Amino acid sequence: MKSSQNYAELYQHYEKHKDTIALRLKEFQQQRSEKEIFQELCFCLLAANTSSRMAMRVMDSVGDVIFTGSEEEIRDRLHSLSCRFYNKRAEYIFLARSVPLKFDRMYLAENIKGFGYKESSHFLRNIGHSGYAILDKHVLRAMLEFGVIKKIPAMHAKNYLLLEKKLENFSKKLGIRMDELDFVLWSRKGGEILK
Repeated sequence: MKSSQNYAELYQHYEKHKDTIALRLKEFQQQRSEKEIFQELCFCLLAANTSSRMAMRVMDSVGDVIFTGSEEEIRDRLHSLSCRFYNKRAEYIFLARSVPLKFDRMYLAENIKGFGYKESSHFLRNIGHSGYAILDKHVLRAMLEFGVIKKIPAMHAKNYLLLEKKLENFSKKLGIRMDELDFVLWSRKGGEILK
């Protein structure tokens, strides 16, 4: 069991940032065009295994090539923007254009190349769906720190869902909604409330 000091720090962090978190979650609820939804999907493809900051920087400058360019044109543009893993990400973006979108996490994880449960959850959260955990390294380490888990297991669909359930139970214990808790745990280590 973790000390009351750790929990006090967590609650203080939540209180300090809860208005910003609420605003960010409200932004995600806004109606979006198909183009904006696809841009969000691309953002999540770019953020996987890197950072939201890098993905935002690239998305701010990538332009319409993600909608109309060939895979090679997308790759060249990503490379010119110093995007990590630009070869794979260009492939994923190009292929994603031909996948009919359904707002179902399992469907996205199975049909969008480059998406697993984490990326699918990130995408769904960012377009206004709630109740999904984005189990990145910061959140998993916080779960370990607070004794929610004993070790960080290999991440596959079954473990992801089990860990998400544990985070949901921790959320209820704390009295902080899971969508907010994700931001609280992430921002304690990442320092910012991004997307």
